[in-house]
Amino acid sequence: MPEGLNVPGGKHWRVVEMTLHSPWFLLTVERPDPGDLGWKPTHTLCIAWDTDLADAIKAVNAASVRGLVAMIPAWASPTGQWCSREINEVWLRSDESGKVVTLRDVAGKTLDVAVPMQTPPPDREAELLLRLNTRAPRLRPRVSVTGRGRRRVARAE
Repeated sequence: MPEGLNVPGGKHWRVVEMTLHSPWFLLTVERPDPGDLGWKPTHTLCIAWDTDLADAIKAVNAASVRGLVAMIPAWASPTGQWCSREINEVWLRSDESGKVVTLRDVAGKTLDVAVPMQTPPPDREAELLLRLNTRAPRLRPRVSVTGRGRRRVARAE
């Protein structure tokens, strides 16, 4: 890790190999400034199970979550290849027979990420664990300004 980019206590892996082709998740959380950095670092967690995702969200302040992406395996993807979906809401239903996590993407479409062998609990009221603000300002790609464009602006003044 280049000097100055490592956060105290940070861990970094160049490659992660997965042999189980089930949905997994990238949860990005903003952490408090650890001291004299002058900025709030974000940590991205790679989470293998939907129930672990629910537990991770419960363990952090929901306001500190900056993003959630579901990685969908080929068998559950409309393209037949791994794909990603940006998630806006996470709901949890649970009782003594188990837990079921339901995700809604930014378009409002519900994703079924349960591994097929899981049995959902009986219909119960779901608990909203996370709702991301989809109206938050997004970074826009930089627009390249040519010298030609600058001259036009200068002439217009």
